[in-house]
Amino acid sequence: MASFRFPKVLNDLVRAQQDQLIKPTAPKNGVGAFVFPCRKLVFNYCERSGSSKSMMEYLQTEAMKFAKENPQIEIVVQPRPSRHPIVRALYANGQQKTKCVRRCSADEIPEVVKSLRDHSGHKLRRWNRYVISDTPSVRGIYSPFHVKDVHEITDQKTKN
Repeated sequence: MASFRFPKVLNDLVRAQQDQLIKPTAPKNGVGAFVFPCRKLVFNYCERSGSSKSMMEYLQTEAMKFAKENPQIEIVVQPRPSRHPIVRALYANGQQKTKCVRRCSADEIPEVVKSLRDHSGHKLRRWNRYVISDTPSVRGIYSPFHVKDVHEITDQKTKN
């Protein structure tokens, strides 16, 4: 029995269509797994200065708890002699953000660390438009207050 074979041109066409149908998805945040934006937190303090007193207190009491709750973030503690205490966050997109905690109490430092942890790493920018769209509307944003007559409910008996 003779077997039927497609011509080479048809085989290439079928393979091209199959390649178009089966495409691997590009890795995106939220597809499959969440990629945490904050990679590393660096705590710098001076061992002798009074401005680092609250930072040292935070490191002794609450830093270990924070590190256990957030294993995805690398925590680095470095002495920085004769300087004010800072917390530096390094993000996955290559950006870094630094906050000085010189005048913060030991109770306020966890809020600063949490804000650095939750930050996306992107620069803050002002949005001039309230609606962000790839295809802006030609007619503008709909509001029921633009057209008065359409939305009035009238009674047919009183109108006659």
